[in-house]
Amino acid sequence: MHGQGIAFIGDPDSSLGFRALGVSVSNPSGAEEAARAFRNAVNGGAAVIIVTEAVLDHLRDEIEKTAARAIPAVIVLPGISGSAGRGGETIRRQITRAVGVDLMAEDRQPAEGSSR
Repeated sequence: MHGQGIAFIGDPDSSLGFRALGVSVSNPSGAEEAARAFRNAVNGGAAVIIVTEAVLDHLRDEIEKTAARAIPAVIVLPGISGSAGRGGETIRRQITRAVGVDLMAEDRQPAEGSSR
């Protein structure tokens, strides 16, 4: 599955729709299982790895190791219990690392000569 395919790592309730679509699903019960599932997805060549906010904290180190790579793209979704806002912050850090500027900063001033 090198460079193709989607993997989902999260709670069983959140994974139902992904499983129905044929996505590779892992429902880890703790930090070690979550990290192992993430490494397996990366080593298996998943192009996209979707994780829920609930397992995100367990995977920060693993995600950081792949942040400079084009593949896999890591997508953070809220779980079945709702959003804690951590997915947006993860995307913000990845964009800042990629372009060197915090494009999502709220206090950004408009460029000279542009209208807002």
